[in-house]
Amino acid sequence: MSQSINQNNRKMKKLAIITVLAVCSVTLFAQYDGPTAPDYKLIERNIKNSSSNFNYSDLMERYELGDSTMTVDEQRHLYFGYIFQPAYNPVDTSQYNTKMAGVLNKQYFSDRDYDDILEYADALLTEDPFNLRALNAKLLVYAQKNNAEAYKKTARKRNIVQQAIVSSGDGIEKSTPYYVIKVAHEYDILSFLGFRFGGQDKIERNCNCNSLSLAPNRFGVEKLYFNIAPTFDYARKKGGGRI
Repeated sequence: MSQSINQNNRKMKKLAIITVLAVCSVTLFAQYDGPTAPDYKLIERNIKNSSSNFNYSDLMERYELGDSTMTVDEQRHLYFGYIFQPAYNPVDTSQYNTKMAGVLNKQYFSDRDYDDILEYADALLTEDPFNLRALNAKLLVYAQKNNAEAYKKTARKRNIVQQAIVSSGDGIEKSTPYYVIKVAHEYDILSFLGFRFGGQDKIERNCNCNSLSLAPNRFGVEKLYFNIAPTFDYARKKGGGRI
């Protein structure tokens, strides 16, 4: 009986999260049938094909322009395909994280502060083009400066990253995790999903997964699972170390 109840509870939590995602991202679910784990081998082949719609340099150019016409498949090839680019580095140790956080923690912002936020955000995006914290910081500045065009373009870029991630799973179980290419992206996607970090970060066994505990929430979800296989692969190639 208790097993049946637990299964029903998991189903209800999944349904609740999918409903929220549908509201948050109508475009995603208008184009996409449901969460699917990325096929990294297929993505690698496709992005290296110069005549393919998924050619990586073309996808990145469209992303930088904030192209709202990108399909979910193109968004997924862009985001997950980045692990095959020479610049890929999942280690989150940039000095600009601390610098940007220092400015954002101020109670009031001066014009110089806004300039610094943009400078640090751009530096972070040079290191990681899918850094949601940096994109959010830029949105803050553009909103304050009433720069509508820059705001819309940056918001479209953020949507591309968010949609690629939420198209990969539901995060409720180890078997259906969200897939991310960098541990920092786990934390950055939480607010979009309607959650806050609960304080516990744990490497799970036998699933290439990391889990984050959640603060109490209306869905009753206690933790989310994230597949970080590319991060583990990177660490193994580098002989271990921080991820």
